[in-house]
Amino acid sequence: MASYRNPVVPGHAPDPSVVLVGDRFLLVNSSFGMLPGLPIRSSTDLVHWETIGHAVTRPSQYRRDGLPGPVELFAPTIRHHDGVFYVVCTNAHPGQGNFLVTATDPAGEWSDAIWLDAEAFDPSLFRDDDGAWFYTRRSLEFGRPDGNLGPIVQARIDLDTGALGELRPITPGSGGFVTNDIEGPHLFRRGDWYYLTGAEGSSWKGHLQSIGRSRSPWGPFEPAPHNPIVTHRDRVGHPIQSLGHVDFVEDGDGRWWALALGTRHAPLSQHHNIGRETFLLPVEWVDDWPVVGRAGTTELVVDGVELPVASTPAPAPAPAPGPAVRPRLGPLDWVTVGEPPAGLVRDRDPAEGIILSAGGDLTETTRPIGALLTRQTSDRQRFSVRVEAVSSSAGTGVAVFVNRTHHYSAVVRGDGGERVVVFRRHVDDLVAEQATPIPGRGALVLRIEAHPDRYDVVALVDGGEKEIACGTGSARLLSAESVEWFESAHFALVHAGEPGTAPARFAEVALEDPPADPPVIVPPFIRELRPAAS
Repeated sequence: MASYRNPVVPGHAPDPSVVLVGDRFLLVNSSFGMLPGLPIRSSTDLVHWETIGHAVTRPSQYRRDGLPGPVELFAPTIRHHDGVFYVVCTNAHPGQGNFLVTATDPAGEWSDAIWLDAEAFDPSLFRDDDGAWFYTRRSLEFGRPDGNLGPIVQARIDLDTGALGELRPITPGSGGFVTNDIEGPHLFRRGDWYYLTGAEGSSWKGHLQSIGRSRSPWGPFEPAPHNPIVTHRDRVGHPIQSLGHVDFVEDGDGRWWALALGTRHAPLSQHHNIGRETFLLPVEWVDDWPVVGRAGTTELVVDGVELPVASTPAPAPAPAPGPAVRPRLGPLDWVTVGEPPAGLVRDRDPAEGIILSAGGDLTETTRPIGALLTRQTSDRQRFSVRVEAVSSSAGTGVAVFVNRTHHYSAVVRGDGGERVVVFRRHVDDLVAEQATPIPGRGALVLRIEAHPDRYDVVALVDGGEKEIACGTGSARLLSAESVEWFESAHFALVHAGEPGTAPARFAEVALEDPPADPPVIVPPFIRELRPAAS
């Protein structure tokens, strides 16, 4: 038996979909407005995941006209048959829709898109034993008299052409099994039963997973007597919330698993900054119904689980006396906000660092943003970089970026030999700046220190011997709750300037994770509200 920690993919990794091919599990997650999109991860044990590529890397895969443009990639599904990988997904930007890409190597390169239909989102694929393929997705029907948002619909699909048969509703009514709204459907088969599972209750703290079964892929589907089969909606105050949007997979030894999205919340906190992450739950079958986790729940540490037989995970290291440091992030750890400026990354050399061309600033909507981003994966984390080649005509530095109207940035500006760090808080339509002079001309390191309640920016000079505070911003104001969308914080290297601005060099890029979570501190007023021991 083994133990593992949830989430198994920390940081921005929502809407997981998984398939087993040989002794490898392949996972795909939503990427929304970031490119390259739809990261593909590989694992042999469902716990330790490595990013191996992206399914979407160019406009011909996410835009109907094949030209650069807005992208919002929602809820992909990955499936495999006879040496070919299939991913269906939605570009939810108006005028786009649902598409299919394929590859024989999951690391890429993936094909251009085959466009399927333009309605709703959350497409899925299922291949039956007789070779028939089914296309399943949610519908979206606002304004219904009954208040429901529409059934799950399904059609036969020709994967060579993308041609769809008649789309037919397959849920018992115009809503879900539990609520008025159902999304993220997946159809799968176990023995003689077909199972239709979907996410319900929106994607906030009321999120849940339900399931029904039938002897036919077209239904009617009998709801499980223990629906919802996954949820934390009744675990008020638990650090894991919003659990749902599940995909099921059978391992090579006949055991079943569920991968779900969820959010982590710091103690006594109502907000979350690091987005929806991927959690793993074991599955047992009782009377041909799945029992997921512990009665549909999970924990940050899961004990007593027999992981897939193909796995050879390394033993968990003993806690180090200092923070765990990843001194250099690999090429697959970085994304951009939509299409990047042409030639944004001029060089990525382990010795020289990352050289970026200039682009638009973090609020830009008319031209590509000059920023390279990597996801925040812990509430307590440090992101640092040595900033070089600073000019007075550019904003060069670091940022915590959620979207164009929610971010904190700290850029270095040089003017007549003097340097200042300009710290900028941008929250909705409120913008504030403060400038901090930086003495000397030596190497300058900028560091963002993430905490559950705030982000601090400091500048390090004199070889790191001297720290200069440059600004602080509330973490809550960059949370998904504040943004009111399924966003997550990313650390960013920023180089904003007009065309022709000289490139900037970033060296010694590092992420530092704390060695362990600190103890939960309960405020005095909470302790006073507790009943006295009898």
